[in-house]
Amino acid sequence: MTKIPEVNFILDCHKPHAEVMELASKTVWQSRLPMARETLENLSLPPGFIGVGIGTAVMDAHYFRRSPGNANDGPVSERDIAGHQFVHCANPPALGAETPISGGPQLLKVDKHHSLLFMPERKVDVLRLPDGKEYIQVITASPEGGGLLQKASVSSNNTLLLPDGWRLRTVNFQTRTTIHLPNPTEAWFFANGASFQGPVEIL
Repeated sequence: MTKIPEVNFILDCHKPHAEVMELASKTVWQSRLPMARETLENLSLPPGFIGVGIGTAVMDAHYFRRSPGNANDGPVSERDIAGHQFVHCANPPALGAETPISGGPQLLKVDKHHSLLFMPERKVDVLRLPDGKEYIQVITASPEGGGLLQKASVSSNNTLLLPDGWRLRTVNFQTRTTIHLPNPTEAWFFANGASFQGPVEIL
């Protein structure tokens, strides 16, 4: 694999980061450095941009192998937005989120090239669907949230309500482990902001 440039890494990912979307191009940009919800709410976004929300990563580090639309792995596209560095991380589906199960989590099939790093002795939740597909947790339930896909705050609903037949298991990575999410990535978003993404194959 091509060496991943430094700019592709999201820094201090255990702290909240922001995402914004350019409506005309349907491109999503993530802050490279941590950003609080209050900062996002007061950000002077360019015309045609909206705030998507705030999220905190589960993994110990992560990077994007390329920006959507690029034929090969290499430096992601970046831009300055109101004095903050953002990288082009994803393109959402043209028709938006799906809700395959009434009252259940929302599904986004996202165009992105995303890799997750876990250090030794890390325990991570994995979601298993009735069809046998598994999805690793990428975003925690977030009191900093309130984004487009988050229906409730953690303080009011910290329970992960699973549809019938869905199961959670905990994986303990014994060694440094890298998970390369597929493209497109199927991302399940729950009401409290938690997100599980994949499908992935984990022993």
